[in-house]
Amino acid sequence: MTKRKPSICFIDDSDDELRRFRENLKSRFDIGIGHTLDDAVADLQKQGSKKPKLFVLDMYFPEGPLNTQRELAELHAAWIRYRTAQADFMSVLARLGQTSAGGETLAEQVKKRYGSCKYVFLTRKATLEEGLRALRRGALDVIKKPDPSSTEAQGKSLPVLEDEAFRDKSSEIAAELLKAIRNANWWWRHREALIALISTILVNVLTQVGYYYVVNSGR
Repeated sequence: MTKRKPSICFIDDSDDELRRFRENLKSRFDIGIGHTLDDAVADLQKQGSKKPKLFVLDMYFPEGPLNTQRELAELHAAWIRYRTAQADFMSVLARLGQTSAGGETLAEQVKKRYGSCKYVFLTRKATLEEGLRALRRGALDVIKKPDPSSTEAQGKSLPVLEDEAFRDKSSEIAAELLKAIRNANWWWRHREALIALISTILVNVLTQVGYYYVVNSGR
């Protein structure tokens, strides 16, 4: 009997993204695709799978109607400009010696000197790829530094605007840091399993005590 491939559903607003996802991964998965959850699940069911093992979701997704081809063309052109500007920015960082390798070196120093102490990254410049790599290498979290809503406001300098943005978001950042500290704690990370184990032990002890009491009461 042939083993079924894992079934997944991919939802995206772009027909091109849906096509290339299926074309490149169909040998490994049974794939349902569509612009909506219902469309993707229905597409999967046509292939004999009732329910997906995983949903793969596009993050930047229109909240209203799907974009027209003209709007998608405008989006594509803006994306090219964005990637060009990003590449220029990254080249400046590299020329000045500022790369994610520096942060990774700091992380290695933490591991060597304080092996039991975990770490997070607080960054404004990291790309998605760098953030994911940091998580895979042991960071508990990658927290984004708050950006000003505007780089120019009432003649204020960028550092002043960044001060204001950080102050406005300080409660959220503190909450993220506290969450990381809790997650780094061994008890917190294993609390559910430990609570279940302790509960099982207590039940067994109480059962044995009850049994002993019943047996001895009947004498």
